[in-house]
Amino acid sequence: MKSNKTKNKKWYKEILKSLNSKKSISNVKDKFSYFLELPQEVVSKSTKITVINNDSVLIEGYKQIIDYYDDYIKIKTNNSDIVIDGKELDIKEITDYDLVIEGTIYSLNYQK
Repeated sequence: MKSNKTKNKKWYKEILKSLNSKKSISNVKDKFSYFLELPQEVVSKSTKITVINNDSVLIEGYKQIIDYYDDYIKIKTNNSDIVIDGKELDIKEITDYDLVIEGTIYSLNYQK
């Protein structure tokens, strides 16, 4: 019968082996997110945009709302600005991290 110490060492070695066998992960944050199976956009400072039926946009990872009008909304993200043109645009939900915009969306553009 194996002792608990031996079982614990095996478990630890298996984790290390799986981390090393995957593509080379460069920093601690990437290793941590891989181990916890977190999506990359949650850990990094990237922005995820989801558009649904030209009437709803979810923006995850925004920084600031620059302009807000009925037919035009400009949002600052880490990499660029996002410009949404449409009709009767309204911010339905807002948190520190997420933003939901609803209305008739004509276009969504990126500006550097």
